[in-house]
Amino acid sequence: MPRGGDYMLATVELIAGNGSITVNVHTKNREDTGNGTAVSGSLSPSGVGRDTDEFTSLKELVRYEFVAGGTTSQWVLFRMLEPVWFDAVAV
Repeated sequence: MPRGGDYMLATVELIAGNGSITVNVHTKNREDTGNGTAVSGSLSPSGVGRDTDEFTSLKELVRYEFVAGGTTSQWVLFRMLEPVWFDAVAV
């Protein structure tokens, strides 16, 4: 998705399941090839509910990487909420 500001608040909501979900954020410029560079931080709810984190140093494009964890027969139902974008403030 195109970057909407200097910073992003991303939220994942774990609705149900007996496994785990981790969301990593990657960023790149339009002309760059590949998946982009991983941004510091990740989202990983510890149970049913929401986890929110702030991400900085974003380039033109932002991608989510979803990593489902657990063993065979484990599953998760989750959703990503719309990110909140905001700009740096000059003092």
